[in-house]
Amino acid sequence: MHTSESRRRALSYGCVLGGIAVAGLAAPIWVAAHGLSRVEISAFFLFYLLSSVGQGIGLHRYFSHRSFETSKAGRRLLAILAIMSMQGPIIAWVADHRRHHAHTDRCGDPHSPHADASCRPLTGWRGLWHAQLGWLFDGSFTDPDVYASDIVNDRFLRTLDQTRLLWYAASILALPALYGLALGGVEHVLGTVLIAGALRAFVFSQSILALNSIGHTRGGQRFAQANTSRNNALVALFTLGEGWHNNHHRFPRSAHVGVAWYEIDPLGGIVRMFEIFGLVWNVRRIPPHLLAERQADPIVSGPDGGRAPNTRRARGRAAEPA
Repeated sequence: MHTSESRRRALSYGCVLGGIAVAGLAAPIWVAAHGLSRVEISAFFLFYLLSSVGQGIGLHRYFSHRSFETSKAGRRLLAILAIMSMQGPIIAWVADHRRHHAHTDRCGDPHSPHADASCRPLTGWRGLWHAQLGWLFDGSFTDPDVYASDIVNDRFLRTLDQTRLLWYAASILALPALYGLALGGVEHVLGTVLIAGALRAFVFSQSILALNSIGHTRGGQRFAQANTSRNNALVALFTLGEGWHNNHHRFPRSAHVGVAWYEIDPLGGIVRMFEIFGLVWNVRRIPPHLLAERQADPIVSGPDGGRAPNTRRARGRAAEPA
């Protein structure tokens, strides 16, 4: 089962990423021939924002880390935005991410730049490649019954995962086309699909994957931890705040990852806006006294400060949602 699942994942990711890359490369050619208008530019930023909310707030801060609570309707809307961010199946993404926190930069981490699926050490460009893209095709498997037991039987999420190609088509083709048609007419449909669909999806997916590679090799470390997570301002810019990755590994359940005033976290601001309007509640934040304590004594491992089991297949007792 694990082999067939990993092969299916590799084929799915290969087709989707390959298709996005080819179409994304066509976007600059189209721009050179036809130029850009406010329709394509506004569509790019709108759909990039929606992808960021789906991935950063939906997949990451809500489904993976339970950083806040919301209604059934809010949960389903976040799930739809999450699947349309084109990061793969929701349940598998959550399982991989929790496993990453349980085994960060050690044997068992699914996408570390420092070790592969066979626990062999990686360095340099080989490590960066593995963390960015190689891990998607290495045949490894994260058991959702261990790492995503709270959502593995959620029928709505399973339905979204099983029909994800239709949601991908809506995200990259149908919705950008409708936006271009509505705001600019027929002549803007193709350009909007290429720029706000394919190019946006390519830039966004590579920015999120950069959290695995650049986010564990380049940047500052506000908190010294038993992992190599880094704060990287450029990655934070492209991921709307997710790039303050060292902060996140220190306080994984916080809905806000910026600590200093200059660590701008737009997604955290959106969560705050949702909270003001009563759309989310019980939002987890970093208590000031705990922040001071952890800056003074900054050694931690695992999602909640404890050391997680270190096994090659990472099938032992999973960490609680971090």
